[in-house]
Amino acid sequence: MNTPRPTFLRAIVTVCLSAGLMLAVAACDDAFIDPFDNNERYYTLYGYLDAIETEHAVRVIPVTRFPERITSPTDDQATIDAVVTSTDLRTGQRITWRHTLEKLDDGAYGHIFRASFIVRPSNTYRLEVKRSDGKTATAETTVPYFPEAARFEFDPLEITPDSVVTQEWYLKGVASPWNIEAVYLFGNAYLPPGGISHRFYVPHGRPGERIDDDTWRFKLSISEDQINVREQLAYFRSIGVFDSSAVYIRTVGIRVRMLDANWDPPEGVFDPEVLAQPGTLSNVENGYGFWGSIGLYVQEWPTTLEFSMLLGYKGIGCGLCEI
Repeated sequence: MNTPRPTFLRAIVTVCLSAGLMLAVAACDDAFIDPFDNNERYYTLYGYLDAIETEHAVRVIPVTRFPERITSPTDDQATIDAVVTSTDLRTGQRITWRHTLEKLDDGAYGHIFRASFIVRPSNTYRLEVKRSDGKTATAETTVPYFPEAARFEFDPLEITPDSVVTQEWYLKGVASPWNIEAVYLFGNAYLPPGGISHRFYVPHGRPGERIDDDTWRFKLSISEDQINVREQLAYFRSIGVFDSSAVYIRTVGIRVRMLDANWDPPEGVFDPEVLAQPGTLSNVENGYGFWGSIGLYVQEWPTTLEFSMLLGYKGIGCGLCEI
């Protein structure tokens, strides 16, 4: 019941770029680039590195006069003149990515290159896509790193007369988060012997606003989160995990996914109409598209039994309230 990690399709925008591709895994039919507008553009590519994953992918499309449309593995465009490598510029580790021709969501095929390796936060990676004649498109990304100075601050709980609980949060040292999730760690004192605990994640997207150069402010509706949490708890109760036992909130936290600096959109607004414009969001030299990275930051705080009871969980010895 945990929320899945952001895929590239979710994490950026589900639009067709003028470069002629859908982000990561889907294809566009209408948009294409005339290579004679710029004879030093060799490939369009899109992909990303994820700091919590070891499997990574990038889609590569040769820049030609006609848009890529591969309907069969026997089509002329089903082969590609490209070698893809990535280099960790801090360690010098160089990896050659393996090529696969994969069927996409619309039934067409695309050239996907994959590699398996651990991504190091704060390291810079350089991707190279090279033709047999030596012509090369490149892109670089520095994986987001949350320094020790990055931290959450928060105002006191706000409780309305009808017991709606909200709280204002401030993420210091991170000016532009991508995806924010509330984290609730529940404890269960009696099942199995010795007790168990489980984290429930409630996605919030990208709420709030930047209030200075290194602070992001947002309001967390803790009461509304419990609607989602109770649905998850009900599922675990249905399979016997929390049945006939006491549950309570042990900790509350925030999990933040952060895009690399190149992904910070104009004025902090992720507008598909804006991002679809050529050149608005691209870091590829001698090509089109984008190759970036995503980092992770988590912080949690212990709570009290009174806090659990405020949210409707009766606490140890009293069972589960209202799920």
